[in-house]
Amino acid sequence: MEAHNNNCDCVNCKNKIDVQLPEELVDEILSGKVTFFTGAGISTESPMVLNINFYQEVAREIDALDKNLSFPKLMQEFCKQANGRMKLLQMIRSRFRTIDSFPELQKRATSFHKAIGTLFSIKNVVTTNWDTYFEDFAHATPFVIDSDLAFWEVAERRVLKIHGSIDNLSTLVATEDDYSECTKRLNEKLIGGMLKTILATQTVIFVGYSMRDSDFQEIYGLVKTQMDLLHRQAYVVTPFEDEAKRFESAGLIPIVTDGTYFLELVKKEAVMRDLLLPDISYVLSSFMLNEFENEHFEINEKVSNTECPEIIFATCYQDGVIHALQRISKNQYSGEYSHPCRMAFLIEKYEEIKSEKRKAKNYIDVAYIEGYIRGLVYHLSNFFEDDEFEIPKYFAFGAKEELYDFEDFTEFVKCNPQANKASLKQANQYLNSLHDPDKIVVHHPPWI
Repeated sequence: MEAHNNNCDCVNCKNKIDVQLPEELVDEILSGKVTFFTGAGISTESPMVLNINFYQEVAREIDALDKNLSFPKLMQEFCKQANGRMKLLQMIRSRFRTIDSFPELQKRATSFHKAIGTLFSIKNVVTTNWDTYFEDFAHATPFVIDSDLAFWEVAERRVLKIHGSIDNLSTLVATEDDYSECTKRLNEKLIGGMLKTILATQTVIFVGYSMRDSDFQEIYGLVKTQMDLLHRQAYVVTPFEDEAKRFESAGLIPIVTDGTYFLELVKKEAVMRDLLLPDISYVLSSFMLNEFENEHFEINEKVSNTECPEIIFATCYQDGVIHALQRISKNQYSGEYSHPCRMAFLIEKYEEIKSEKRKAKNYIDVAYIEGYIRGLVYHLSNFFEDDEFEIPKYFAFGAKEELYDFEDFTEFVKCNPQANKASLKQANQYLNSLHDPDKIVVHHPPWI
């Protein structure tokens, strides 16, 4: 094994270790048969985020740095002081707020969540973390208490939060008493039943844990009993060789690399198999979105509506492109726009709708849908095309050639004033219905 990026030893690269992933594991991940069990190491407690972890922060408050207490024991000791539970919850919230107030820190704390977000085949995550990063950055629906499970099938991606959530302070599991109650709940209640169902049907990958973590010890005790009954194998991702050996001794198959980089390696394989769009597609689409927004902002300064009625359709076309690319950007971490088959299906459906609108002579919607389709096609294809691949910035009915810029558009309209009489008539009728047609900016809302 060799370190990523020519053995770079910077904080961002030193744990990115290139490793050969088991082919059968990659197959299971891409077919949606894997559940990730995630600990604090992939989130706020990563050493890349802050210079002191929460355990150390609490221990320092009660002068217990040298007592070598377990995490739940330390939390129990902290809560013995007056209003201790309230103070503990305030410290947790303050820590999250500190991280979220610095974009650099939040970016580091959420890199795994964003990486899993675009991997659409991952539908289930189990976490002992209290933060809301899977909800915020991977479009996961949280399941915290038994009554939440009634909506399990409604969610497209789920995060089972077995130690509670900062959004519901009464659910947080921190102290020895909390851990004891949590174990009882997982053995007897519905949440525990769902956990067992996941274990019976999914391959488990642990990431973000140390072998010595109280969280891991508790979870693995439950997991191992179930796995032994089902003869299933579990994996663990860790960048530390010594931890890998301890995990291996406990019966897990270790994969020695950084958790986020592990997902990058999986996605690289998926892209090679044409099962996933690369994450850089979103970067390229955002550049194109910026170009269209700039062009769209200036369009009404270039020509008036009455001077060139066809500009109405060009404007609606640009709205279509912009809305498609905006929605893709907004929903990046849901993974829905990383799925090439889903993208192809969407394009086909919009082509059918466009055909229906054309038959009905609804030319404004036709222009808008044409733009929306162009946005989808660009996102689907931008990484695989050459550097000159772009979306024509303008549209006009009857044009046989692509209208890449305003000059192309005006040249076509000037030379072909009757290219599509029906659409031109509709544009003029619309403008005549307005009190002051040259003072409005035509806009197509994001619906059809």
